[in-house]
Amino acid sequence: MSIASRYLQYADAFEQSYVDDDWSHVESYFTENAVYEGEPEARGRAAVLQKLKGGVDGFDRLMDTRTPDFQEPEVEGNTLTMQWAVTYSKAGCPDLTISGLETAVFEGDCIASLRDDIDPAAQAAMGEWMAAHGASLHPTAFHE
Repeated sequence: MSIASRYLQYADAFEQSYVDDDWSHVESYFTENAVYEGEPEARGRAAVLQKLKGGVDGFDRLMDTRTPDFQEPEVEGNTLTMQWAVTYSKAGCPDLTISGLETAVFEGDCIASLRDDIDPAAQAAMGEWMAAHGASLHPTAFHE
């Protein structure tokens, strides 16, 4: 199976994990010693899964909707890159679109290293959105 095909299976499994909060769907797509680069870095499959879940729980689930848009991945050797964008909506707030580049380095058919680089303009837009509307994401902002 090609790296691109395997990665697309992982992306589908990630979306399933997002829906049902069962992160075991993506477990087999990572090496035992996988690394998710970034601050903070996650080392080891269990830590990577926890970081993925934490990111979703800490932001995506606080929004009303999440609409991902993924470009066709590009592969060079054992490295896959993919441009992505996700548009979030929250009642009473303007939509927020975050975009970036995901890089996955494979060992065999498993991801050994994963990194997301958010586009600088998207990072600035997110900072502005959070400054203006971030309070709406606080659990006490939810209506009863």
